[in-house]
Amino acid sequence: MAKTTYDPAVIEQFADSLYSQAKTVVTTYSALGALFGFIVGFGLASAQNTGGSGVMVGGVVALFGLLLGLALGRSKAFALKLQAQAALCQVQIERNTARASGARAA
Repeated sequence: MAKTTYDPAVIEQFADSLYSQAKTVVTTYSALGALFGFIVGFGLASAQNTGGSGVMVGGVVALFGLLLGLALGRSKAFALKLQAQAALCQVQIERNTARASGARAA
């Protein structure tokens, strides 16, 4: 059975991945919010038989969806960055502890 050893590079790679996700999550949430808003707005206007205003209503609701998606995306991105920073902090604590115990041993 293989023994797993501590490798700070794995944690740093994980943190890099979280930061990469944080960069794309705001755009993704915003785009999905706008798309969902447009579909809902267009659908509601079409169901009311408002004539040709379906696209206009869809656009207005899409704007609200975009703003909601932007807010949610920023919140999610912050949580991902915070998780990455917590992981990196643990790596730094381990390095400082190893350095301090090595200095005492000498």
